[in-house]
Amino acid sequence: MPLWLFIFGAGTALIISFVALSTLWTEPRFEHRPVRTARPSWLQSILTNRVLEWVIRIVMLLFFLVVAMASARNASPTETIGPIVVYAWFWVGLAIAHAVLGNLWGTLSPFDTIGRLVGFADGEDDDDTVRPYPQAWGYWPAAILLFLFVWVELVDPFGRIAGHLGILIVVYTLIQIGGMQRFGRRTWLQQGEAFGVYFGLLAGIAPLTRDANGRVVFQPVLSGLTRVRPRPGLLAVITVALGSTTFDGFSRTSLWINATARIGGFARIVVFTAGLLAVIGLVTLAFVLAMRTAAKIVGGSWHPLAVRFAHSLVPIILAYAVAHYFSFLVLEGQIGLIRLSDPFGAGWNLFGTSDWVVNYALVTPATIWYVQVAAIVIGHIGGVILAHDRAIAMFPREEAIRTQYALLAVMILFTASGLLILAG
Repeated sequence: MPLWLFIFGAGTALIISFVALSTLWTEPRFEHRPVRTARPSWLQSILTNRVLEWVIRIVMLLFFLVVAMASARNASPTETIGPIVVYAWFWVGLAIAHAVLGNLWGTLSPFDTIGRLVGFADGEDDDDTVRPYPQAWGYWPAAILLFLFVWVELVDPFGRIAGHLGILIVVYTLIQIGGMQRFGRRTWLQQGEAFGVYFGLLAGIAPLTRDANGRVVFQPVLSGLTRVRPRPGLLAVITVALGSTTFDGFSRTSLWINATARIGGFARIVVFTAGLLAVIGLVTLAFVLAMRTAAKIVGGSWHPLAVRFAHSLVPIILAYAVAHYFSFLVLEGQIGLIRLSDPFGAGWNLFGTSDWVVNYALVTPATIWYVQVAAIVIGHIGGVILAHDRAIAMFPREEAIRTQYALLAVMILFTASGLLILAG
């Protein structure tokens, strides 16, 4: 099937979805929806068991230490368990898991476990020595740290330094310890820790969440994103996540490869950094223009609208992660299973997996392509749904629909560019 027909079909799907929402979805269904309370049961007693929770925490902390030490070794990216766990299992696999199962990072985070073991206070209300977290900071520390992570991943500025990933893991851990000690464990991890904020956003997509008693309950898919608090830096976190994935896909196209093939050394770092910043800037600009158009319809400033509607981009972040990294996780992620038996590349075979080989026939190119297309289309439809639901909760119905025209155009633009990048 011609590429233009895929793009035309994807854009048409978004338009049909918007028309259907405008006609049938006349009242907000996600906004202000309370989290229902779960009843006690044997399953809930397992899911909320404190002993089991701490077993998981300690195991994950030990695994984190193994990954950090393996990442510090002077070895190729596939010789130890470090890089494949960080970039495949953690960055891709755990992101997708959060969108399905809810906020797992609250338990799996080694930084939270370290903070609990050390005895850091939750926040300023629990300890007079903890300083108030500046409200103006919001999510900006998380946005900056997230950008530095994707910069290291995509630009690879330290590639010539042996064991640089392990060093960076240690530096990042020290930053988290410092933030928890200064502002409180919970306060810092919920606002300043990059992956806590990023995974927390993706968890809003999931059909599972926890009630006030910590029990696991079901919720409508996407509805958790309506509870994302508008804070400074929220839009930055979202556009960094979305723009970096877009740039990663674009940097693999023949257009970018041919243009940068002869660039090396420090010049390559500069060019790739500029490309990364440019794509993030273009994504931000497109969204801001849509919000400025909406603001002219309802009156007022565009910035409050941008923060209020930023959550509608989160399903697209997931869609791009699946589209660009699905095959990487399924195929290259197998190396992590192989390296479980020999995490440091020392010739061990602890679990009998060292002799395994990557099965590249596990998924076909056709399967990968259809998963990519489906992810992009469904993700953008999810964004349209969230934006429409918030619009009709904020404005009269006719104005609400009109405010979404420009954002719909941006969604179609993102869909078309996403498919073109995948095909490039």
